[in-house]
Amino acid sequence: MDFSKVRTPTTPIFQTSNYLYEDVQSGTEILVRKKPGYIYSRYTNPTIDTLNTVLAEIEGGEAALSFTSGLAAISATILSYCKAGDHIIASSLIYGGTFHLLQEHMSQLGIQTTFIDPTDLTRLEGSITEKTRILYTEPLANPTLVSSDISKWVKIARKYQCKLVVDNTFTPPPIFYPLQVGTDVVMHSGTKYLGGHADLTGGAIIASGKDIETIRPNLNFHGGIIAPMIAWLLLRGIRTLGVRLERQCHNALKIAQFLENHPRIEKVNYAGLPSNPQYSLNVKQFNDFSGMLSFTVKGGFPEAKKVMQKLELIQFSVSLGDVSSLISHPASTSHVYLTPEERQAIGVTEGLLRLSVGIESIQDLIKDLEQALA
Repeated sequence: MDFSKVRTPTTPIFQTSNYLYEDVQSGTEILVRKKPGYIYSRYTNPTIDTLNTVLAEIEGGEAALSFTSGLAAISATILSYCKAGDHIIASSLIYGGTFHLLQEHMSQLGIQTTFIDPTDLTRLEGSITEKTRILYTEPLANPTLVSSDISKWVKIARKYQCKLVVDNTFTPPPIFYPLQVGTDVVMHSGTKYLGGHADLTGGAIIASGKDIETIRPNLNFHGGIIAPMIAWLLLRGIRTLGVRLERQCHNALKIAQFLENHPRIEKVNYAGLPSNPQYSLNVKQFNDFSGMLSFTVKGGFPEAKKVMQKLELIQFSVSLGDVSSLISHPASTSHVYLTPEERQAIGVTEGLLRLSVGIESIQDLIKDLEQALA
């Protein structure tokens, strides 16, 4: 059946592994990329290609690739620029899964990582060697919400001809556009804000056309290609990204202000609080302050655990960026791979809770926190 005349308001799901072509010569030319077309969905697929086009557009990049997960996107990027003997410098405050990937798994391949305080630019520059290929950070650290000054990281990366890779999961467009300030590769865990509904796992990278073509073989031949159905779900999520973020940022600020004045809370980490020591940088760097915050409950883990167990509307879950509000205990979830000493050094204390604020009524959210903290 010929579907060429069918038009739909949403992208169709091309749930197929292979494609038909006119003749042997055409198929060969498509396979070796001498002409456009589709031959096998591990390489290209119309639904996935549409997602990649949209990802590039919203981040302001030339091209994009989508993956089965955020860690698959990170792995492919690292393996495209690093080989045995090469060196990476990364923020010590990054997502625990990425920290573990770099510290344990990449080191097994002979790729070493130096972890530094992302605000210590002197140490960042001083740690660069002739083998350094990648600088890696997050605009807002997970889960401490410490900010990296991306413009300054860009200057150092360019000075030493390193690739700057930025995980923009916490601050997706329109909150922040890392490529606009000179970042080389932007990555996302699409599972989080881009998807937004806790019903998919995916990842993405956005970069120049040249960088994308450098990374593409690691996607194609390591097999981390996203499924067409998941690509479609991501496209659906991105359609409401702006409106969701507007509500989530509004709610997060109100909650941060409430928690900052609560007697049972020791500390609140939120980019949009004037009391934040990096507030001036955050105002300059971001268009809003994300729906993410973290806070320390007085009394350590026993008291933090009581708070989580008493919550009714806010759900205990390890993910983030959902339309529903989610809370987690980083020391026993996202950063469980780190030693207690490593967690303490980066501010992931036993009493720290991370809150991903959803789109529920702000009155209901604060009421839930009030009763849990009572």
